[in-house]
Amino acid sequence: MLSYDVIIVGCGPAGIFSAIELVKNIDLSILMLDMGPQLEERRCSAERGPGCVRCNPCYLLTGWGGSGAFSDGKLTLSTEVGGWLDEYIKIDELNRLIEYVDGIYVKFGAPRQLYGTDIGKIEEIERKAALAGLKLIPSRIRHLGTENCSRILSAAKQFLQRRVEIRTSTEVKSLLVENGQVKGVETKGGEKLKSKYVVVAPGRVGAEWLTSEAQVNGLKTLTNPVDLGVRVEVPAPVLAELTETLYEPKFIYYSRSFDDMVRTFCMNPSGEVITESYNDIVTVNGQSYAEKKTGNTN
Repeated sequence: MLSYDVIIVGCGPAGIFSAIELVKNIDLSILMLDMGPQLEERRCSAERGPGCVRCNPCYLLTGWGGSGAFSDGKLTLSTEVGGWLDEYIKIDELNRLIEYVDGIYVKFGAPRQLYGTDIGKIEEIERKAALAGLKLIPSRIRHLGTENCSRILSAAKQFLQRRVEIRTSTEVKSLLVENGQVKGVETKGGEKLKSKYVVVAPGRVGAEWLTSEAQVNGLKTLTNPVDLGVRVEVPAPVLAELTETLYEPKFIYYSRSFDDMVRTFCMNPSGEVITESYNDIVTVNGQSYAEKKTGNTN
């Protein structure tokens, strides 16, 4: 049985950044596993045919880089959006970590341009939003662009593969647990891999598997709220005043009847709507390139 100091399950952002930190210790042996293919092999069949054919696993969502590899690559540099980390980490430390992670993206080739820095224009947008019953959440955004995501992720891989063993197209079946301690993993192919520590970062595609493993091993799980939404596409000039300053304006609206919160999310200026497959469910997403532009914003 092969043995490692650390096994990382999932080669998305969480797995990649875990590895970037771990390789600072030159004595660690590290293995990264992902059920999807290498980055250069990730090609959606919908690009060559009439539409989504429900590949399993979906190449848009699995493999090196995770589900964000073909997104428009927005880094939202704010503590006010993206989850509840401020409940676990002090704001000052969280801001420091955001800047630290952003710096790593820049190191690997992210564009240096930042949106959401023109205070005067932002205040004017806030004023107009308030008149319409909306609340703007200002935030700085670094837009990588769909075509740049692959290049940045490739640079991260080149940096890591000198110190880390990377296995793609390798699905983890279960965690190996003895007397309440994780001892490694077993792949779907039946191979058992031993390790002192396991970082479990399977992403959205692996959420159901992770829940199952937690239940098997007696771990308590909490329900995470799920937002239901629609993706709306309009001519790009309609939102140009907002997107040119903010790139992705984040507005919140509370309905008058029941005080339900509605928010804008994941805007793609001059981008396109794409399909994604989660097993037998086909849904939509959006992406936008740094250079190639369409006439629409979604």
